[in-house]
Amino acid sequence: MRILGAMLGGTISSYNVSGTVKLGRPSFARDYLLENFPSHGFVFPEFNTYSSEDATPYLYRDALKQIVTAAGDAHYDGILITHGTDTCAFFAQLAARVLTGLDIPFVITGAMRTPDADPGEAAGNLAFAVKCLGEGRTGVIFKNREGVEQLYKAHLIMSPDISGIYSEYSDGVEPEKRDFSAFLSREVLPEILTVPAVPGALLPEEGFDRVLICCNHSGTARAGLAAEVERLTAKGIQCYMAPVPTEGGVYESRKILRQAGAVELPGMPIEGAWSEVLLR
Repeated sequence: MRILGAMLGGTISSYNVSGTVKLGRPSFARDYLLENFPSHGFVFPEFNTYSSEDATPYLYRDALKQIVTAAGDAHYDGILITHGTDTCAFFAQLAARVLTGLDIPFVITGAMRTPDADPGEAAGNLAFAVKCLGEGRTGVIFKNREGVEQLYKAHLIMSPDISGIYSEYSDGVEPEKRDFSAFLSREVLPEILTVPAVPGALLPEEGFDRVLICCNHSGTARAGLAAEVERLTAKGIQCYMAPVPTEGGVYESRKILRQAGAVELPGMPIEGAWSEVLLR
């Protein structure tokens, strides 16, 4: 197999100094793959690396653009991407949409602990990633609650819990294949205001282009939010809400937001909805 390796950073590309994790050693993944899978042809272009807490839509866009360009310039049988764990679900949801058009299996993985502290975790995830690519499978690989490497569906994956365990959205639908060339070449990306489903969440007056309301099934239409949606929609600022069930009854609060102009994004977790809002 000829595999494109995109080492984007995160803990798997970090090292431990007196209990502090520092970014900057992506060589572990490269060295491990080259030493343990000599029959495969790995190609490792230089990528801008970043930690999860420093991730931005622009870094995501640039990485995906570089991957798409590299895959278009040469033949690859698979793509192996390493990424930080905290925001990996957001990157994976975006990749699930943008990379689908390549028709090449891709796997995203990383590690909760630095390779120098726990080389077994990083090595296990990387080895399973190569195995999945060899089987033509796509997704995101991390260890489950049993400590076993698991392949999660990229378009269903949600952010990890406090223990670093990922999960899949149970009411998900597969994204449609679309042309994302405009997103990859866009100089300025939209600023997304995310309104969390917490008591008393307020909307600022300006500084954003689109709004994503975290609503689960009910809509969390607190007093005044519907009026804000109407005002923003009238100004040309589109408002979206998710997660939204694909079946079942509709809470009155969600109906109020919908009537005010908010667009429902059914069949995806909030990480997928964020990707959709960014791409629209």
